[in-house]
Amino acid sequence: MRRRQGIVVGKCVAMWLATCVACAAIYPEVNTPILPPPNDDAVKPPPPENYVCIYLKGARLPTQMRDGRKWGKGEGYPSPYAILSLDGNELSRTEVEADTLEPTWSNQKKNNYKIVGKSRLKIEIWDNHGLIPHPICVREVLNLQSYSDVGETELDCDGGTIITLAVEPAHARWGLGFFYELRSSAASVTRVIAASAAGRVGLSSGDEIVSIMGHPTSQLDTGQVQSLIRSNSTTGLKLKVSTGGGAPREVTLKDEAIYPLAEDKIPLN
Repeated sequence: MRRRQGIVVGKCVAMWLATCVACAAIYPEVNTPILPPPNDDAVKPPPPENYVCIYLKGARLPTQMRDGRKWGKGEGYPSPYAILSLDGNELSRTEVEADTLEPTWSNQKKNNYKIVGKSRLKIEIWDNHGLIPHPICVREVLNLQSYSDVGETELDCDGGTIITLAVEPAHARWGLGFFYELRSSAASVTRVIAASAAGRVGLSSGDEIVSIMGHPTSQLDTGQVQSLIRSNSTTGLKLKVSTGGGAPREVTLKDEAIYPLAEDKIPLN
């Protein structure tokens, strides 16, 4: 009996040790600081031409439904929300704005998107009154880049609804634009924002950071790595990186405009 108990305990200890080893192999991702851009009239460099920021400025709804009925349950006002989709993929969904004919959805999240070819934007407005939401109107928009020259435009929608759509050049953040993980004797790039200082010098996910400002990362602790990156980002951060185990190359980057896309999960507002 004792022998069997010992075997069970031994297996439990082995499993615990294996779990600890696995946990130890997981390193937290560290981001280089991302800030609002400085108050310059022209943030440089400008965004790529096919990067746009899309969001709704609001809508004006008719006083009654298309069939002449009142909105909602007799109150006379709908509770609208909107859904934006690009080429069949949902981009964003606003919160419900209760009992109004002129929603602004001022709390909606703004994101940048990459427009490829003849992208098709679909705007749906729904009324959330009642147990089941019902559609108010649907409008599709083609050639989105042509709208970015205007910035804001009013679109006619079904039943007399007017939608105010904003299609603007991509909104900027400020920084270096890469993420990394710190290991016991190395640093490795985990993510790079394409339209950023890091993306422009060719950094990519998986690159090993061999040295920072001439200091080998193998001789630096995690605090020193972070300090060197942060303290030199405004004047010029010199990194020696290796891709796929190849010969190290040196790159220099400093804080400048970053244009994150929605999939980068970096808030613009």
